[in-house]
Amino acid sequence: MLRAAGASGASAAGVASAAQAHDDKARDHSASTTEHSSGAPATFAAESSRPTGARNNRPTSARESAHDFADEAEAPQRRRDRREAEAASADEAPRARRHSSRVGEAFPSLVGWTSLSTLLPGIGLLRTRFRPLGFILLGGFVLTFLVALVYVLIKGPIRAFGTVISSPTMLTFLAIVLAVIGVIWILVIVISHFGLRKGHRYTSWQNKLAGVLVVSLALIIGIPFGVGSVYSRVQGDTVSSLFGDSTGHSKSAEDLWADKPYINVFLMGRDNGDDREGTRPDTMLVASIDTKTGNTALISVPRNLAFPIFPEGSELEKAWPDGFRPTGQPSVDLINSVWQWGEENKDKIGDTHGLEPGMFTTMQAVEGSLGLNLDYWAAVDMAGFEDVVDAIGGVKIDVERPIPMGGGKSMSGVANEVYGWVDPGPQTLKGKDALWYVRSREGSDNYDRMCRQQRMIKTTLDQIDPRELATAYPKLANSATQNIATSIPQNEVPAFIELAVAMQKGDVTTVQINNDVTPTYDPDFDVLHKWILGEVKGASDGEETAKPTNKPTTDEEKDTAEEAPSEESPSEEASAEDQPAEEEGGEPTETTKPGEPNAEGKCYPKGFKPGDDFPGYPGPGAGDEG
Repeated sequence: MLRAAGASGASAAGVASAAQAHDDKARDHSASTTEHSSGAPATFAAESSRPTGARNNRPTSARESAHDFADEAEAPQRRRDRREAEAASADEAPRARRHSSRVGEAFPSLVGWTSLSTLLPGIGLLRTRFRPLGFILLGGFVLTFLVALVYVLIKGPIRAFGTVISSPTMLTFLAIVLAVIGVIWILVIVISHFGLRKGHRYTSWQNKLAGVLVVSLALIIGIPFGVGSVYSRVQGDTVSSLFGDSTGHSKSAEDLWADKPYINVFLMGRDNGDDREGTRPDTMLVASIDTKTGNTALISVPRNLAFPIFPEGSELEKAWPDGFRPTGQPSVDLINSVWQWGEENKDKIGDTHGLEPGMFTTMQAVEGSLGLNLDYWAAVDMAGFEDVVDAIGGVKIDVERPIPMGGGKSMSGVANEVYGWVDPGPQTLKGKDALWYVRSREGSDNYDRMCRQQRMIKTTLDQIDPRELATAYPKLANSATQNIATSIPQNEVPAFIELAVAMQKGDVTTVQINNDVTPTYDPDFDVLHKWILGEVKGASDGEETAKPTNKPTTDEEKDTAEEAPSEESPSEEASAEDQPAEEEGGEPTETTKPGEPNAEGKCYPKGFKPGDDFPGYPGPGAGDEG
């Protein structure tokens, strides 16, 4: 027991001794610090004042003494390092707090900068680790925009646009560029979005909404660039197929036609239907366009203009010095018969300059008969007309009377069946109905038909909606390559675009060649030439011109009187239908010249009054039975 108590006492003494040693060491450390700060005397004093036990606790070897001295020397450095670490931690605290914000707090910023990347590509990257790439993309975008702006300002908007869309090479390049830019832009939006998300937390609904946002923005960019790329490619193929080869550098309208006050464009509608043998001109027009103002004289050439003549000195003029008279009959030797004759007598027409023999001979007949040089031509098959009308969503028009579908006579003289009707009244005519409105001859005459054609052209031009045309453009372009032919070369397309814009601002004057000008069954071409030139000049000046009659001059009145009985000759215009109709009580109906619309802008054949029953019409709602 005494041994245990002794051990316990020894243990307690050991604990007390250890505690005392710890206190002595602490005092030694404090004294050491004081020694370094006070110098040697202070050290000596401190050392003398130590208790004997404490002095005996000092290191007994040189190594231990050096080690303690090093610890005491490094202590201030450790304290400085600790203070710097604490300052750095304090500096990093706000930054850490920014990247570990409350859930959803950064969502408005994410939406804003991602959306801004759609307007200015690369700007969203400026707030991510891809900042240098963002500067490059943003700078490239701004530079490209400035270059395009300078190009448009130098060339002018219309000419710049025309230059691009008339060059297959530029259009192909543009298609590739638009596709590449669209892909890069979408990638930039996506990368910007994910870069902006880093270091932030969002709620579930915010993550879903952010996904919808990115997809929507990608579509906003991708669809226009994709459509633009496709349309550029389609336009390039259309230009290559539709227009002739370039004949030089692209020129503006002002430069191209600097020495021409007006140009004459021959427009022809061709009927290549299954019931036709070969091609026959169904509609012939000459647009005489003022190259400065865009004012236009739209001249309808009667299909039944007899004995047409050809330009002086031409091979055809040598073959027909007295006009086209293969039979000598005014009801057969008509201007719309020249095409077929040319196709069958290619050896008699000379050099066609690459044109179809029928087209060449028809244009020669129009030039000689009207006294105008034709600078360009364009031919449209009837299927092409239907496609254009359908592409613009139809034409709104007040149909003046029932219009038969079918009818007329075949080339063998057999009557064709009327299989449907275009009902009268305000309506929107689609392609097929619009086509029959302009071409129907049943119960009508050529003058009424030409009046309807010109009315449809003017109405269609007024109602064309660029948005509808843009939507239907690929189909329309495909139809154009199949149904339209023209002599306009590629490098002159920009000039025609400028001219078309001027035409929209200018006036279109319709010009009808009828018996009040000269008898179409036996024309006086000197009188016709003089009258045509007057109409062209009047339309160019925007003025109404006096329309000469079929009385040439006082010296020729005798000859005119002798020709007067020829009104009974077997032509459509001299038939009984052409005589003015009278209302009850012997009063004549509203007097209008053949082929000209009435005060309401509507077209009626002679002898028909508004409200009259039309022969064979079954009543409203008959429509198209085909």
